[in-house]
Amino acid sequence: MNQIQNNRNVDRQDESNGSPKSGNFEHAQSTSASTVKSKSLQKQKKNWFIIKVLIALFAWAILFISTSSKNMTRADTRLPFVDEHSAQEDQIPLEEETMLSATVAGLEKGNIYFYMYDHPNITMAGNVWNTRRRYRHFRTLEGANDKQMLEALAESPLRTFNMSKADLFIPPIPMANILCSSGGNFNLPMQTLSEQEPFKKHKGNKHVLISTTFSLYRQHYRSHTGMKPWYDRMYNMTVVQSWDPVSYHNALLHHKTLEWGDYQSNGVVDPSLSRRSVSVGLGANNKDLKLCLASVDKFHNSSNFVFYQSRTGPSVHNSTIYRHAPMTIVQDNGSFPKSSIGWGLDPEAWHSEYTSSKFCLMIRGDTSHSHALWRSIRVGCIPVIVSNQLPVYAPMFKSTLNMSDYAVMLDEKDLLNDPRKALLKLDNMTEDEIRVKIKHLAFAQRVIFTDHPRSLFVPAFLKEAVLAPEVL
Repeated sequence: MNQIQNNRNVDRQDESNGSPKSGNFEHAQSTSASTVKSKSLQKQKKNWFIIKVLIALFAWAILFISTSSKNMTRADTRLPFVDEHSAQEDQIPLEEETMLSATVAGLEKGNIYFYMYDHPNITMAGNVWNTRRRYRHFRTLEGANDKQMLEALAESPLRTFNMSKADLFIPPIPMANILCSSGGNFNLPMQTLSEQEPFKKHKGNKHVLISTTFSLYRQHYRSHTGMKPWYDRMYNMTVVQSWDPVSYHNALLHHKTLEWGDYQSNGVVDPSLSRRSVSVGLGANNKDLKLCLASVDKFHNSSNFVFYQSRTGPSVHNSTIYRHAPMTIVQDNGSFPKSSIGWGLDPEAWHSEYTSSKFCLMIRGDTSHSHALWRSIRVGCIPVIVSNQLPVYAPMFKSTLNMSDYAVMLDEKDLLNDPRKALLKLDNMTEDEIRVKIKHLAFAQRVIFTDHPRSLFVPAFLKEAVLAPEVL
């Protein structure tokens, strides 16, 4: 390399001086031969380097293909949302697993976009809410659930700030806060919303309002809240509620052969106050109950066979006899598997017993639905549903979830006739049946809970809004 550099320096010097190279012919010939040899060696080294790089790339490609093949093989035997360490224990029949995998893939793709209004008169940001005592229950449960759903939507990558690209429009009106606060007024947010261009353009269609609080969007409460003058003007909106008034209304009027049991309710055939409705169930504050991921290990390690705690007071609509029926098992003299059944526990014991149970009862009460279903799913406990009307009255994310997949549906009469016999049937479930329930329960947790580490809440929510049924 030094020789080559010297030759280049000489060439530059001779050219600049305008004179011929110094030295005799032999010296020049020797120098030229050395230069050619040096360049040849340099070329050979460069070629060897290229060959080595190509060999390395080829070896890496073979390794990558081999690894990918192994990963594909593993992926064929488990759902994409199941952790690898639990894949073997939670296997379910191939056909069912394939369908569930396809559902997960569809949600993960996420191709429904929404625009969320940020007008201060709609969000009511900065307002101080003074909760009225009689409504405190609504604000701490359904109201808290409304808030965490809106927060998840606000942070979602499916949110667009370009109205022209939006499939849906979401006005984040704090419905529960307004209802539960002294002096709360729906006029300002509703009037402001009605004046927005997208709302006027679509006449309220394609707009999704979250309002799961019990007293709103119910005919028999219509005259008792400040929403009364707005129901008709906001009729075209899709309303997200704890129940599904549109489907319930349609079923009662057009499917009279359905078996409703002896549930007695006033005004059940009253028309819905919105053209479309979505049911997400009776939820609560995520912070009040720790999320326990469902797994077969958790199921088998739970110390309680059944969990059910109820109040001693009566329930309306002929529900008291069903809610009190399991209490006869308490006097079973130890022949029933260890369970937590009774008239209530202190908060710490209640939480401990709830999260350590294999099956959790959800029995209809003042309505066909109950917070117990949401809580059972949250603690990773297989729900046992005793409410014949629930799949129609208040399904949870019905376009994505089927209650009978992740829960045990127990007929009301069977529980009432012989609670012990009805519940002992749970102990006869096969290991395969348990695995299937747990697999679907784990999926339901991803769909329902906004704080799940791999939550699918937002795409599932948007899917429900797009597919919401209309009043027939």
